[in-house]
Amino acid sequence: MGIVVQDNGKRSELQDKITAELREKHQRTSSSNDDVDLVEDSEYAKHLKKTGHFGWFWFVLILLAVVAVFVILIF
Repeated sequence: MGIVVQDNGKRSELQDKITAELREKHQRTSSSNDDVDLVEDSEYAKHLKKTGHFGWFWFVLILLAVVAVFVILIF
């Protein structure tokens, strides 16, 4: 099912109704989430580990990619 909307430069009643409903929904959800601190509630941050012994490997890969792009552009 679809709705045919003609654009004559004016806002239709349907557009006004949808805008009002979205604004009301946003106000309800934003007022209920104001007291939630998502940073403090994150449990996963307690179990993060540092990069292992192969952290240098990423540096080497990025360096090789930069050198490869440089060689391709020069030659």
